Amino acid sequence: MKKSVFITGAATGIGRATALRLASEGARVALLDKRGGLADEAAQELRDAGGSGLGLACDVSNEEDV
Repeated sequence: MKKSVFITGAATGIGRATALRLASEGARVALLDKRGGLADEAAQELRDAGGSGLGLACDVSNEEDV
């Protein structure tokens, strides 16, 4: 069964590393970050490596974004 995960703060640092790791293990990954452009770049990196990634602009401290 393929897992789907949502990772907040996924554009850089630990969030990005976690997204890359989970994608390399076959998970479908949604990368959420308030810096949407960076989330898109990270998602493209996942796809380029053969994984499944979707970058989304989202500020989880803003109720309307969630």
